[in-house]
This record gives sequence, C-alpha cells and structure tokens, in this order.
Amino acid sequence: MKKFIFLLLTGFNILISFSQQKKGVTFFETNANLTFKLNENFEFGNTNDEPFFVPSETLLRFGIGYEYKNKIAISFNTGFDYHFDYFIGSIPTYFTFQYNLWTKEDDAFYLLFNTGRLWRLAERFSDGDYRGYGMGWRFDSDSKLKPTFKIIYHSKKIKNFENGNYDNISLGIGFTIFN
Repeated sequence: MKKFIFLLLTGFNILISFSQQKKGVTFFETNANLTFKLNENFEFGNTNDEPFFVPSETLLRFGIGYEYKNKIAISFNTGFDYHFDYFIGSIPTYFTFQYNLWTKEDDAFYLLFNTGRLWRLAERFSDGDYRGYGMGWRFDSDSKLKPTFKIIYHSKKIKNFENGNYDNISLGIGFTIFN
C-alpha cells in the first residue's frame, strides 16, 4: 500500500511538472456524515413520540486530492467513524475516484467510489475492508471554499462482526478547498 501511494504521488508530480498548460487543480476536502437506521420502537399510528429514523453512526472525513480537467478527481482520505449501536470507533483510510457527470463553472454533480482499509480501535473486532459508492453535488460559492452534499452507501467488511458486514447509507455535508 505504501509503495502504491508513493507511486501515485510521484506520477502526479511528474504530470504536473511536465504540463505546459494547467489542466488540473489540487484540493483539500472535509466531510461530516450521519447515518440513520429504522427505529425498532416506532409504531405506525401510535403517538409514543418515537422518531421513524434514529442516528446510528457519525463519520468525520478529511482528504487531499487532484482534479483533472474538471472531470476526474482522485483523492486520499482518512477520518474517524463512530458506531453508536456497538460503541466502536474506527479509522478508515481509502482512495476516492470521482467522476463529474455534469459541471458548470465550479458546480459539479458527480459519482464517487471509495476503496480502502478500516482500522479498528476496539480489540473485540478485527481490521476490515471499506468500500463506498455514492453521488454528490459541489456548489459554486465564488470563493475557494465550495460546499458539498453527498449520499454514500458504505460497505464495511469486518471479520468477527455479526454477519461479517456493516452496511449503511449516509448523508454528508462538507467543504472542498481548491488551490
């Protein structure tokens, strides 16, 4: 994994240094995601003041990447995930491949794919694999700081977990800072 990261960063530096015309831009991003699950205590028609959805996980993510020709972006990300139901904290490290389906100036509607590792902070579970698929919208704000909104399906494969998987869908808001 370290060799791959080194090779990727070296390739980016070579690409940037030989480019005569600036075709890409580096960026930093940060996101806060919240996942929800159906409330087991909710009953239709009953006025017990139980919500239909309850939060199940919070995700804080940070990354650095490179966007090429306003179409393709690749970034390396890390963060902290906390699962309320299991009292587990984990640290994901992953690469994101983003393809902009539609762009207008700095507005972008895109699809994304995440792949990487999930490092445990709890001894009772092993490290795992992480995958994510989703879509997002980056909004033009007439500054370097661009707000984002994302919907992502997360698949975490963890050995010794209930069924070996922890899957959920999250809603996220964040910011992308372009250099």
